[in-house]
Amino acid sequence: MKIRGLIAAATSAAVLFAGSLAMAQTKINLNSQPNEAGFPMWLANDLGYFTENGLEVDIEYFPNGGAALATGATNQWQAGWTGGPPAVSGWEKFQLVSVAAMQKESQNLKLYMRNDVLEGKSPAEALASVKIGTVPNSTWSQVLYACATHLGVADPQALEVVPLAPAVTLQSLQSGDLGAGTTAASSDIVLAKDPDNYTKVCDGKIAGANIIAPWIVTKTFWDEDPKSAAAFVEAAFRANEYINATDPAKVVEHVLAYYADTGIEGDAEKAAYAMEMRDWVTLDEAIKDVKSGLTNDTLTGAAEILVQGGARDSVPDFGPMQPLALEILMAAQAMR
Repeated sequence: MKIRGLIAAATSAAVLFAGSLAMAQTKINLNSQPNEAGFPMWLANDLGYFTENGLEVDIEYFPNGGAALATGATNQWQAGWTGGPPAVSGWEKFQLVSVAAMQKESQNLKLYMRNDVLEGKSPAEALASVKIGTVPNSTWSQVLYACATHLGVADPQALEVVPLAPAVTLQSLQSGDLGAGTTAASSDIVLAKDPDNYTKVCDGKIAGANIIAPWIVTKTFWDEDPKSAAAFVEAAFRANEYINATDPAKVVEHVLAYYADTGIEGDAEKAAYAMEMRDWVTLDEAIKDVKSGLTNDTLTGAAEILVQGGARDSVPDFGPMQPLALEILMAAQAMR
């Protein structure tokens, strides 16, 4: 009887302990976008990394980084990712902290032109004479202005830019309503496979622009719950490291599950193409980049290109953000 009593007591204690662990999960909202750049955060959730770190997450998908900024300032979400230019505005206006690069994608963001508008013209001449589709205040517009400068466009501010979502830019290029547009994998695989009609005239790498999409933590989240903020960052980078260390065919299987879960159209060929275009940053690399000032320099470069293109009036001071970002990263590293 005593043994049974002890077993019953131990079982009850285990149940209570398990229940207390479940209740200990901190609920947070995350900001993402329904494209391949959002894959690592989804993967961190799918692999249980957030749960292991005591987080219960709800991922909200916004059409672009700019659309997510104000809601981050009002604490609708506590962490996530954006492109570089939205991160610039996010820090200046709302103190949204760019912890470090989530991915580096200079070669992934491209400027495509229709061959019929290029005929008999240089890329700079053609670019100055057509409508160009791009996502405003984003890495897409950053690449556009960097490429315009690289190609020798006399006045990038005079370009006829049409603010469009990526999918609409692609459709408008194919229909002939646009002569040029910024694109990214995996959707632009249709252009890459059709050199008779489309030419990639530039990308971020060709233009010499460092393009990053940073992990974001709101300053309010870090101030009020630093443990959970660090837990998010550690799990997010662990997903990046899983991608880098895993057989590409297995990663493609995960990406296809991500497509199905988020409503993205794509097959294995598109998934593999999308993964090849991106450089997923590890936690150690992120710490190195923040310590060296590279992350701040990259965001400053993004702001300078937008000022040059007329999308911004000035470059914010990222100096105060650097020690905050490093503190968050070191807290994440301390969890390992």
